[in-house]
Amino acid sequence: MLKSIARLSAVMLFTLSLLVSFTGCGNKSSVNGNDSGYVIGFSNFGIGNSWRVQMEAEFKARAEKLKADGTVSEYFMMNSNGDINRQIKDMKELIEKGCDAIIITASSPDELSPVCEEAMAAGIAVISFDNYVTTDNVTAKIGIDEFEFGKCGAQWLSDKLGGKGNIVVLNGIEGVAVNSMRNSGAMSVFANYPDIKILDETYAGWDYAQAKTVTEEFLSKYPQIDGVWSQGGAMTQAALDAFIAAKRPLVPMSGEANNGLLKAWKNNLSNGFDSIAPCSPTSMSADALDIAIKSLNGINVKLDTVITLPVISSETLDDYVKMNLPDDFWNYTILTAEQLDALYK
Repeated sequence: MLKSIARLSAVMLFTLSLLVSFTGCGNKSSVNGNDSGYVIGFSNFGIGNSWRVQMEAEFKARAEKLKADGTVSEYFMMNSNGDINRQIKDMKELIEKGCDAIIITASSPDELSPVCEEAMAAGIAVISFDNYVTTDNVTAKIGIDEFEFGKCGAQWLSDKLGGKGNIVVLNGIEGVAVNSMRNSGAMSVFANYPDIKILDETYAGWDYAQAKTVTEEFLSKYPQIDGVWSQGGAMTQAALDAFIAAKRPLVPMSGEANNGLLKAWKNNLSNGFDSIAPCSPTSMSADALDIAIKSLNGINVKLDTVITLPVISSETLDDYVKMNLPDDFWNYTILTAEQLDALYK
């Protein structure tokens, strides 16, 4: 009888030891001995303009909040400065670090696809946002409808011109998916208006200085420009300033919701200037991180998540413009006033 009790006690102790050894085990990984939360990688192709700087800050703010509550134990942020090969190496490094999830905005949709698939094969959740990879072999993609972004500004401009006139086109960066989708959306609208003539079209990098230079060239080359289709706020602000400097009549210009354009727009309403500003929220990086956490927690997520396109018009301009904040500020954000002060000081 005593032997039976001893044998039963041994079995119970062994079973208990197994239960203890598995307590707390789940989807969370252990890196550098830390198993208290998920390890997250962030691969950014560049911070060459203020949108990308604020977008990166939005990700960091959300990651720090998740780190504070124990959901995330560690996160790594990579920036390839527009170098495709560098971003591929960054992704491989994040894979080697044993990340549970990687959030990526890709410098090349096609060339970054294989390394994203490599991460998926390693059991890592991959969330593609903003500038999507081509492959659908990722956990999720999130962003606005960039084609609709292009259509929105083009339709507004076509309506403003009454379906006829001479326009110039300011694009972003050649080869970047966002640029291509926005341009394609715009051209799908202009194709319906044979009396709208595109005088010239160029890439200005979503950058104020580049756009100012090319608009000055357009103004010296073309005596009549009736409108500007621009796919970036800083570019539209630059075009407006170039028109003012050249003492040319102000014409309707499509834009994007950054504070520099909104302030210039408000300041020139009495001069007859008008614009429209769809927005790609900088906070989508934080949204991408939220989707990654849901996936790691075993919640099914959709492959494609489309953020509703926010659009600012002259009627809603006063609701969004921040005259006390710098031009670089983007007007849809989750950052606190303190975080914005730190970012834009």
